[in-house]
Amino acid sequence: MHVIPDKALNRRPALPARQQGAVAVIVALSLAGLIGIVGLALDLGKLFVAKSELQNSADACALAAARELTGANTNQLKLAAAAGIATGQRHQVLFQGEQVVVERVTFSDHLTGVYQSAFEGTGALGMRFVRCEVNRSEIANWFIQVLNLMPGVDIGDQRVAASAVASVVPGQTTCALPVGVCESGLATKDVGDWLEALLVPGAGLSGDFLWVRFDGQGARDLKDILTGPGQCDVPAANQPIESETGMNVGVYSAWNTRFGAYQGSYNENNAPPDYSGYAYTAKNWDSCQNASEDFFQKRGQFTPIQSPSRHPTGLRVLPPAGASSESVHRNQGADRRLAIVPIVDCGALAGSSHTTTIKSWACVLMLHPLDQNSDSDAFDGCSSGTGNRVFLEYLGQADAPDSPCASAGVVGGPGSVGPLVPALVR
Repeated sequence: MHVIPDKALNRRPALPARQQGAVAVIVALSLAGLIGIVGLALDLGKLFVAKSELQNSADACALAAARELTGANTNQLKLAAAAGIATGQRHQVLFQGEQVVVERVTFSDHLTGVYQSAFEGTGALGMRFVRCEVNRSEIANWFIQVLNLMPGVDIGDQRVAASAVASVVPGQTTCALPVGVCESGLATKDVGDWLEALLVPGAGLSGDFLWVRFDGQGARDLKDILTGPGQCDVPAANQPIESETGMNVGVYSAWNTRFGAYQGSYNENNAPPDYSGYAYTAKNWDSCQNASEDFFQKRGQFTPIQSPSRHPTGLRVLPPAGASSESVHRNQGADRRLAIVPIVDCGALAGSSHTTTIKSWACVLMLHPLDQNSDSDAFDGCSSGTGNRVFLEYLGQADAPDSPCASAGVVGGPGSVGPLVPALVR
C-alpha cells in the first residue's frame, strides 16, 4: 500500500501563471468607475448649483432693466442696461464664492424679435423686452476627470450659462400719487390732453382731479407721500377710497421737489427729482396738449427746470427755491413725474360724502411745479378759469401695453387692470 506523505497532503495546488494580478486590475478598474460615478454626481451637483446662481442673477438683471422700459425716455435703454448690470452683478456664483459678470443686455420690441444692444434716440422708445445673459466658463471638475484615464475619454472644464427675458405687464397693485382723476372728466379726453384743477390753499383741488387719501396712508401727510415713492399700499380696482378735503402745509414745496425745485429742508438726497425738471405751461407750450413727447426728449438730456424764480413758463416758485442742475438729474434722478393715479367716481362725492370708488388706474405727466402766486397768467390760453390752476397730461390707462408708466408691484393674472409692473416672460 502506497502511503502519501503528510507534507504532500498539505500542499496547495499552484494557480496558473496567467491568473496572477488579475484581481488587482479588476479592483483598480472598479475603483476608477466608482470614483467616476461619484464624481459625476458631485460635479453635476456643482454645475446645477452654479446654474441656479447664474439664473438668479439673470432674472434680477432682467427685472431691474425692464423697470426702465417705460417708453418715456429716449435714453431708456442706457438706463435699463446700467440698472440691469448693477443688479445682476450683485449676485455670487460657485457657492457664493465670486461675483457674477453680466455678459450681455439686449433689447427688442417683440418677445421673439431681434435683440440689439442699447442705443439712444426715438427708436429706443418702442423697446419693450430686455434679455440678460450671464455665464461662467472654466469651471473645474472635482472628480469626473479621473475618467480621462480610460481610452477615448477627454473631459475638460465646464461652462454654464443662463438668460432671462422681462417686460412690463399689468399688475395688481402699485405705488401711486394721492391724486384721483374724475372718471367723468376723462369721457371727453384723449391721450395727450391736459387735465385741469383749481388749487385752493387749505381747501384742496377741484375740477378734473382732486386729492385722495388711501386706506394704508395712515397719518402720513400728502407732502410725505409726494417726496417719497408715492403710496404703495393701495386698494385694488372697485375698492373704496377717501377724498382729501384739505391740503397740508408744505404740499407746494413737496410737489415741486419732483421738478428739482427745492425749498426749506428738501434737497436731492431726501427728495430726488425726476430725470428732467423742465416745466410746461401755456407760456412755453401754447397747444396745451401732447407735451409728453418733448418731455421724453428733455429726460434724455437731463434738462433741469427753468429759472426757479420768474421764468419763461410764467410761474413763480415762492419762496426762492434752489434749482437742481443737469448733473443732479443725471446722477440722482428717478422716475418721478410720470405717475400712476386712480380713476375715481367723483359724482359719488356730492354732498357730505367723502367716499368714492376706484374704477381703474391712469398714467399722467406732472407738467409743472405748483405756483403760490394766484395771479399767475401761466395758463392763459389753456383755461378760461381764474385762480391758481394745476395741470396734468393724461397719458392713457396705466395698464395699456404702450403706457409710459411702470412701477414696482405684484404681477396680475389674466384680465388684470393694474398699472404695468416688471415681470419675467421667459
